[in-house]
Amino acid sequence: MTRHSPLSNDVAALLDPKGHDLRAWLAGSFFEYHLKRYSKSRRKAPILWQLGTPSGRYSVWLYAHRFTNDSFFQLQNDVVGQKVTHEERLLASLMQNAGGSPSASERKLIAAQESLVEELRAMLDEVKRIAPLWNPNLDDGVVLTMAPLWRLVPQHKPWQKELRAKWDELAAGKYDWAHLAMYLWPERVVPKCSTDRSLAIAHGLEDVFWVDGTDGKWQQRPVPTRSVDELVRERTSPSVKAALKSMLEAPSAVGSTSGRGRRSARTHADGGTL
Repeated sequence: MTRHSPLSNDVAALLDPKGHDLRAWLAGSFFEYHLKRYSKSRRKAPILWQLGTPSGRYSVWLYAHRFTNDSFFQLQNDVVGQKVTHEERLLASLMQNAGGSPSASERKLIAAQESLVEELRAMLDEVKRIAPLWNPNLDDGVVLTMAPLWRLVPQHKPWQKELRAKWDELAAGKYDWAHLAMYLWPERVVPKCSTDRSLAIAHGLEDVFWVDGTDGKWQQRPVPTRSVDELVRERTSPSVKAALKSMLEAPSAVGSTSGRGRRSARTHADGGTL
């Protein structure tokens, strides 16, 4: 189906009665529709994730069930990085063609392109921050898995607010049962496993810290089969810790909200066609 086929035009008219623009609807409205369809009671589990710039002029779609630990390195190098390069070249071309005395229309085009490039560079910086610490496990639930990405969903304010709240709670230790908590903060989570059997079970450390007593009740081992320090060391990655520090210290916003223009979307599924 091409963009201008009769079927495409009919779908566009149905979804976007005013503009008849299917691309604009996908970029600006589809995620909210998808989120509602994949929410039940208080559980939200969208499988298609839209990451983008604050203005909504550029976005990337990811399919949750195709994630790997390398997904954000691929996003960095093969998608957003290449988009930044392309738009920087376009900006350079606009400035070169305008010369030393650009017209009003040329200045407007250049300003809009500068704004887009600024947003894309900020988005790329955030993708680079996330890439070393990305370790998805959907058993944690979609919201917790996606929580580190809260800066990358500025075009969906309620969803961004929810993800940021979950991220702050995760950092504060509210969800130490999660795989992500152990991956990012083993120095905090491992010691808790020695005093909380449910956490030990969640992280596969039950036999290290707990033993079935003679009365049939589980008891803390007087001496763990492995030391806390050893367990923490083997779960600690300097690159992950550096990325986490950078992420925690990064500014709240990614890019600017200036230069709003016509929205465009690019689809990406790990291992699939962009």
